[in-house]
Amino acid sequence: MRATYLRVEKNEMTRKVAIDLAFLAKHGKIRFPKYLFEDGLYLPFVKNPKENNNLEQYFLTKDKIEKEDQDFYYFNFPFKPEQYQEFAI
Repeated sequence: MRATYLRVEKNEMTRKVAIDLAFLAKHGKIRFPKYLFEDGLYLPFVKNPKENNNLEQYFLTKDKIEKEDQDFYYFNFPFKPEQYQEFAI
């Protein structure tokens, strides 16, 4: 699995935030530290990988939290890895 990053746009800038790839590969879920969580986090993806021109954003919001423990929030990764779209910053 290639490097996967969440994005957040603040003050007219886009920042990348790394995802725990080992956990994602094993469990199929995004494990995200609570202390890094902020509004506006999203994952860029395309519904149809053959048509890369339809880039969409999957936002990680509090209502999408599947589980949480003392240190982490857990989110579903609702699409196939090839649907994730990397873009240069």
